[in-house]
Amino acid sequence: MDINLIRNFVDIVDARSLSETARRRDITRSKVSKELKALEASMGVTLLHRTTRSILLTAAGEILYAHGRSIIQEVESAQGAIDALQQVVTGTVRLSIPTGLGELYLAEMLVGFHKRYPQVHIRVLFSNRVSDLMSAEIDVAVRLAKEINEHLVARDLGAVEFGLYASKDFAKANRFQVPTDIPHGVLLTPPGDGRTYAITVKTQTQEIPLKCEPYLTSEHFPFLKQSMLMGCGVAALPYYMVENELRSGAVQRVCPDWWVTGLGDRLFIVTVENRRPSQAVKVMTDFLKTNLARFVQ
Repeated sequence: MDINLIRNFVDIVDARSLSETARRRDITRSKVSKELKALEASMGVTLLHRTTRSILLTAAGEILYAHGRSIIQEVESAQGAIDALQQVVTGTVRLSIPTGLGELYLAEMLVGFHKRYPQVHIRVLFSNRVSDLMSAEIDVAVRLAKEINEHLVARDLGAVEFGLYASKDFAKANRFQVPTDIPHGVLLTPPGDGRTYAITVKTQTQEIPLKCEPYLTSEHFPFLKQSMLMGCGVAALPYYMVENELRSGAVQRVCPDWWVTGLGDRLFIVTVENRRPSQAVKVMTDFLKTNLARFVQ
């Protein structure tokens, strides 16, 4: 049995369509279909029922999918073990990273990774959603979150400092002494629950819920930062998003004695539960753990 045909079948099930499988593999849809038919012919069974909108596994397809994923993982683990003996790491890592952290720092980090592991190929997805890594075909994810689901393997790197920041001109024109001085329609924040919601602000000795009706919300931190730089309001952002602008004076911290919590302010490295991850996934996880340490307290 050709393992490449099994891999193609598993990819189809994960992607939920032949077209999406072709896009992810950068091949034609007809090639994906041809490989599926070849696998079905070699096994003498139908594995999928296809409609214009979805695919459904047959009983035989469900059995092959379950065993097929295990077979592929075993082969990748074996390849990783062989590579480790030769001190050469090969393979592909599918990496997901938050937008702000990724857009500002990932390219620089991956230059160092490439120099060390030139034969590892990387696919990058920018996202901060703690979703099903397996269905999204993600090997390693970096996430800002409060907590991580139990069925995922999470390495808690530590707390990320969130503060309130504004452009130099906005801060000069609006001298808020404490966060409760900030009126509705001024804050720029990550999404919350509902139109009006509470974030927690605290000092070394106080902690209060700050009920706010933000001017705008977005999970895309670079957009919040750009809006803040243009004078749209006070942004609740991680320190790493604005450290260069703070240094240059373009941005000032508002209510500097206060920190923002409750917005998903811990940094995690997340993987699916796999007792035998590939060597490429292992070295990427270790690399991220080392290089992300500077972003946590």
